[in-house]
Amino acid sequence: MWKKNREVLFASNLKMTESLKAELVEAVGTLFKALLKADSANTGDALASIIMISYILGRKLGLDFNTIDLLARKKLQTGMIDSDEKDQWYEDMNHLMLYLGSRKR
Repeated sequence: MWKKNREVLFASNLKMTESLKAELVEAVGTLFKALLKADSANTGDALASIIMISYILGRKLGLDFNTIDLLARKKLQTGMIDSDEKDQWYEDMNHLMLYLGSRKR
């Protein structure tokens, strides 16, 4: 009985994961359309959807939200080390690093 329940749970999680992946692709498409139209309201909404779906997808794949934040901070640190202060991304990466650092619990 337990094996059958595990199989159903696995199938359910797989279906949910596939659904989230499809929603993520749809949100990226919405973002691109909003950018083409210079529609800031829909751009913000699409970006929020992408972030939200990414966190939920990560959780479904076994990553908790804090782990995702930690990995993002590590990736930012690496990016900042690999670039210099004149790099066009450096200031944005620094602001994001400060923001993520302020969200620590």
